[in-house]
Amino acid sequence: MKRGLAVLLLAFQILSAPAYARRRAVGQPSNGSLPVANFIDTEIGAKLQQNGIAPAQRSGDTEFLRRITLDLTGTIPSPADVDAFLADGRTDKRARKIDDLLRSDAFVDRWTLWFGDLVQNVQVSDNAREYYLGKNAYYAWIKDSIRTAKPYDAMVRELLAGEGDSFQSGVANYVVRQLQRNGPPQDTYDNLATHSAEKFLGIPVLCISCHSGPSHLELVNIYLRGKTRDDFWKMAAFFSRAAARGTRYTDPANPNANLIRYDVVSNANGSYRLNTTDGNKSPRAPAPGQSDTVTPAFLLTGEQPRAGEAYRAAYGRMLTADRQFARATVNYLWKEMFGRGLVEPVNGFDLARLTVQPSHPALLEALADELISKGFSLREMLRTIASSNAYQLSSSYGGTAPDQSYFARRLPRRLSAEVLLDAITTATAVPIQLPVQGMANVTKAMQLPDPLDARRSPASQFLDRFGRGNRDDVARTNDSAISQALSLLNDPIVTNRVRRTNNSTVQKVLAATNDPGTVADQLYLATLSRRPTAAERTIAINYLRGGTLAERAEDLQFALLNTLEFLFV
Repeated sequence: MKRGLAVLLLAFQILSAPAYARRRAVGQPSNGSLPVANFIDTEIGAKLQQNGIAPAQRSGDTEFLRRITLDLTGTIPSPADVDAFLADGRTDKRARKIDDLLRSDAFVDRWTLWFGDLVQNVQVSDNAREYYLGKNAYYAWIKDSIRTAKPYDAMVRELLAGEGDSFQSGVANYVVRQLQRNGPPQDTYDNLATHSAEKFLGIPVLCISCHSGPSHLELVNIYLRGKTRDDFWKMAAFFSRAAARGTRYTDPANPNANLIRYDVVSNANGSYRLNTTDGNKSPRAPAPGQSDTVTPAFLLTGEQPRAGEAYRAAYGRMLTADRQFARATVNYLWKEMFGRGLVEPVNGFDLARLTVQPSHPALLEALADELISKGFSLREMLRTIASSNAYQLSSSYGGTAPDQSYFARRLPRRLSAEVLLDAITTATAVPIQLPVQGMANVTKAMQLPDPLDARRSPASQFLDRFGRGNRDDVARTNDSAISQALSLLNDPIVTNRVRRTNNSTVQKVLAATNDPGTVADQLYLATLSRRPTAAERTIAINYLRGGTLAERAEDLQFALLNTLEFLFV
């Protein structure tokens, strides 16, 4: 922007304002124990008290509102939402807000993105091709499952046993996504076993797909140290009757495209054979006296399919019935809401260390009990977490904050790529068009079926810089980088949206008032989801009065978009 230096000085003044702690509770941590709203607080509070650690103060209403809206829906609250919430005098208004958000369409979008990340739904990866038609079908199934509140265990069972035309049946793409095209079929079976164990059980079994645990995993995973490659083969054998038969497909919308449509089926016969010397794994061969045909058996229990039971259906039944499935699920959800799991990394469970590996072992078990008792409802589990006082603590902590694993305060984290882009378009009221092949253009990054979508959009590089990853060999990240700061300062995604054009927030505010104080109030509300403090308001008014009001209103929102407060939650 032409007035770049002046804007940077304004941003520096805002950051330096004495009350910059904004909507967060200010001062020392609470002197007392953590108030108990549910069993989560009992467990978190007990460990805090045991270690002589005071919890942070309870978050203020504006901090809570922005946090819960972003965590549950991936969006920032509107100025009207903020004013209504602050004016609500009911003692249960936070619980009511949680319920409202859980019922919203934005909730569906946000958790569809989360599950798409988990199962790595992407049209192109190093080893497999879903193509855009398969990816879109997969996305539609995920979104419909979240929208209709399908129990999470039912979702996973449907995926593991999924069949049909991959361009029509979303669940068929679970198998298609793990196809290994440059090796024997056993490589694909191994991929499916590895992926399902990691994503749905939180167990890193990849390491025993090539070699047995003894003499390899003593310092990594005590439980897997006791497992052999034969144990892994038995689990991979559940997929040995799955087949994906590819046929050429001519897309009427793009006749020149070279697509392959897969028909995923469950054969009546088929087995996992120990007869390979090529592919992506070390040779598979039976031990002396061992059969070269592997009988399926569940890694955690040794259970085998019932008579006449389809292999993949059996695997889904065993996996979702095992308590570790519930533990892994609540740990993934906990990390989404708190920024870190009770077990870290979330895909690194050691079942031999369940009493010491989690930061709060009893809480992990209680959460698993809650998920099971509530019928594996994602909404009910998230409601329980969001309703706890532990979740509602402020991120501000006087003095040195304790280790993050105590959850003594909210752990601030940078907005993810899609959330940040949507927050910018929402704050400025200037929408964005994101082209998605095979679908109508979407206007929210949160609604993109996979990270490869909108690659030709001006927003693509912006999303890449903020770590959206590719659901394949580049992981999603919330890490910060200089390129991100430069993007917020210079990218037209930001600079064009603060201008008084296109019915932007700045344009609408200026059309309604020329009072500098009101302009400041409205821009703070739209951007940071709160009104300015007295010190911030004085800075803003003085700046707005120091030149052309219209130009300086643009500067003010631009400065607010470049604050850490906007970038973090």
